Amino acid sequence: MIIKKVLRVIWVLDNVKGEASFYGKLYTLILIASIRQWKKFYPDDTCVLYCDDLSRETLRLTNTLDQWDEVVHYKPKYKINRAIFWAAAKVEVLSLQTEPCIIVDNDLHIYCPIKTYIDPKKYYVHNIENGKGYYPGYVDKFVRKLSYAPRWQTESVNVSFLQLPDPNFTREYAAGSIKIMEEFTEMEVPNSQYLIFAEQLFLRHMFDMRGIEFKSLVATYWDCDAWEWGQHHNRGIWPIYESEMFLKHYGPLKRWILANKADQNYKKEVEHLTRCVNLPKLNLSHIEKR
Repeated sequence: MIIKKVLRVIWVLDNVKGEASFYGKLYTLILIASIRQWKKFYPDDTCVLYCDDLSRETLRLTNTLDQWDEVVHYKPKYKINRAIFWAAAKVEVLSLQTEPCIIVDNDLHIYCPIKTYIDPKKYYVHNIENGKGYYPGYVDKFVRKLSYAPRWQTESVNVSFLQLPDPNFTREYAAGSIKIMEEFTEMEVPNSQYLIFAEQLFLRHMFDMRGIEFKSLVATYWDCDAWEWGQHHNRGIWPIYESEMFLKHYGPLKRWILANKADQNYKKEVEHLTRCVNLPKLNLSHIEKR
């Protein structure tokens, strides 16, 4: 299957709290900069935002909702605890897809025409993770109660960037991930490590089960337990520090920016993002949080 040059590219914004306090200026700017950067390089791609009503209204007031080609109403339909499985909306949205797509996290920015570096027929993730000692494993009491019980491996994948060329596989993966989240919800699992198990470790397992070769954008392992970048590998494109010239996934860095920690500066980052967005009509006056 060959992906057409004009792609369906997806963002998902799900207000899991259902409150206006969910939104902050930094996170909102990062999201708007994400779509602006993509459209800078790929103005013809069909960029789609799935969001709830409050998120739509919040973005409407920023005067940036028109940056996406489509805005689709999202409403949860599965019995999943979103306090734990706060990214469940992403796999629910993937379960609806009928064509090849790329789905990006709201805090991922591209700084280059990234599709010139990737094969449209292959699967891509952001990076590969060593989850030993961090992800729940096959000896975990909750994992052992799942109706699907293979011997889980410890290698996982980060899906802040995910290219999925076959919609049949996309829906199969999403259905399996949703089922695991539903079962974990019934078990009342205690934390969001079970989210990354259901979303990321399960995808890595599906790649193995279907004999799919995949690549990562970042050619450096992330060691989840040590919480640091590890060795480089030959299954990716750019080693981590080289990759920063081509793309950026904010991830946990957002919390450091808000707290002005580890050489991060909130004021400077907001100024940088505002320049990156470069929209005179941008309005954030209704968003109270930093």
